[in-house]
Amino acid sequence: MTVRSTSPRRDRMVALGVLATLAVGWQALSVAFPQEIVPGVPLVPGWQVVFTSTLKSLSLYWPGGWGFGSVAAGDSPSYFFAFLAIAYHSLATFVRLGAGFLVGAVVGVGLGLAVSWSEWGRRLVNLPVQFLRVMPLLALVPLFQIWFGLSFLGEASFVAYGVGVIFFAAAVNAIGNINPVYVDNARTFGAGRGYIYRTIIIPAILPEMHAAVLLALGAGWAAVLGSEFLGAQSGLGYILVYSQAFGFLDRMFFIALLVVFYASMSYRAADLSFRRLNRWNAAPG
Repeated sequence: MTVRSTSPRRDRMVALGVLATLAVGWQALSVAFPQEIVPGVPLVPGWQVVFTSTLKSLSLYWPGGWGFGSVAAGDSPSYFFAFLAIAYHSLATFVRLGAGFLVGAVVGVGLGLAVSWSEWGRRLVNLPVQFLRVMPLLALVPLFQIWFGLSFLGEASFVAYGVGVIFFAAAVNAIGNINPVYVDNARTFGAGRGYIYRTIIIPAILPEMHAAVLLALGAGWAAVLGSEFLGAQSGLGYILVYSQAFGFLDRMFFIALLVVFYASMSYRAADLSFRRLNRWNAAPG
């Protein structure tokens, strides 16, 4: 079966066309269903609402600081405070995501390497991690809250758990796909286990870890928002919680759009970075 290739420019135009269709469809729904879920908050907020009154209402979540006042201190709501609130809570979410993702990646890949390092490593590590891997991620949010309380450690640990099990499974699978000829040849020339892992195993699994990074990013965004749902005092999940409690559907929709944008940009950045990292593995020609 032959797959017909398409040009990147055509792909981008099709993607933009799909996005434009979805935007128009949403606006049409806002006109077709003008009901309000609470006074002043439409059931389906149109774009004229989302980027005006909804955006300005986010200024309520700016706690003050950085030399600026806040609505809580008596200042009037403004777009400036709204953008400060978005920056402040986005930064808090990114810090939790980044810390948890980094720890989860290191621990997950490290445990995957430990499984292949020795027979005892496989016996001690494989079964417990496989058990943790199949447990539902969001169902563990209350458990992490009880263990760690409302702390940064608990939120970052939850993200690390969510992405770590993905990195573990990907590392074990990637190591199992390495051609044993490379390892046997190295051993023939007297290479030790540490040298083999450093020069053969780790470089060989990098191309297969590309997909794991992209998959773990999706799990990481879900995990960080889930961790912020239970008591966090900052972050995009914090805004979602309070918007849900008071029925502010338009604010929830705005934050959802923001998360989709951030996730897409982080996905794109990770994809480009891994492609650059794996240039040595590109097919010639």
